[in-house]
Amino acid sequence: MLDQILNMGKEHMAKLIHEQTELDTSKTEEAVGVTKDTVIDGLKGELMKGNFDGVMDLFNGNASTTTSNPIVNGITNSLVTNLAGKLGISQGIAQQVANIAIPFIMNKLSSKETGQASDKNDLIEQLGFGGDSGIGGLLGGLGGLFGGR
Repeated sequence: MLDQILNMGKEHMAKLIHEQTELDTSKTEEAVGVTKDTVIDGLKGELMKGNFDGVMDLFNGNASTTTSNPIVNGITNSLVTNLAGKLGISQGIAQQVANIAIPFIMNKLSSKETGQASDKNDLIEQLGFGGDSGIGGLLGGLGGLFGGR
């Protein structure tokens, strides 16, 4: 579902970024791709750290979608770093892009249109991170990080 949300809003978000920043069309398209990857990685990272409640509150519309939310703030900061590094743009332009893209995505993610997650498995499935193996598939790699499985 997260992938669908990001793909549905891609054109609109690209238009906003192009109109409100100094980025040309090709850099704008790259920025949208970096944004998508950063949001997905950020949410997966929160789940891998065990912050299911925080992600669930965000997804279910029970948490702030602004940078006052630590999850949103972390994703925003990562996006600025990633945009500047991968696209070779200034921190200022990267921040402008993040200020457009992250609220757009977070508001879509937490809207009633995405539905509600009832538990951890449901959250992972609805975000599209679970596949056939649910939480086990997402978190199974943790054993590998510590040398055991």
